[in-house]
Amino acid sequence: MSYPDLYRLNPRGPREGSYGLSQGDRDAGGGFPLGRRVLITEDNWLVAGEWQAALEDAGYEVVGLAASAEEALEICERETPDLILMDIRLLGDRDGVEAAKDARTRFDIPSVFVSAHDDSDVRRRAAEARPLGWITKPVVASRIPELLIQFARPLN
Repeated sequence: MSYPDLYRLNPRGPREGSYGLSQGDRDAGGGFPLGRRVLITEDNWLVAGEWQAALEDAGYEVVGLAASAEEALEICERETPDLILMDIRLLGDRDGVEAAKDARTRFDIPSVFVSAHDDSDVRRRAAEARPLGWITKPVVASRIPELLIQFARPLN
């Protein structure tokens, strides 16, 4: 189930031309060591909107908002994001762990889990998706760009 158009946020600022680093670029000085194009997969549209605003304010391009695993994978195929911010609980029959595994296997797109569900069983299951990191909710949205840079440090 996707968000109704009524709830889709309009882009913030101009969206023409190049958006800078893409997947594979690891220039820490560029500020986007994991890439700039991000897919947000979160079933709460208010939370997704907060994350979108924080990422766009930091210079990221949010390529889509998904509320379900199926919608996330459709956006991955169409938009090829560099990274997915992935909630565990999503709308529909499949959860964020399954979506993250599929995105990694089918498109080689890594995820960062953002979830209140971080018990050892969930983390063990989520490890199969080879996530770049884990952010435990609640999280102040403005901290997400900073945390993404921290997750990339071991890669550089």
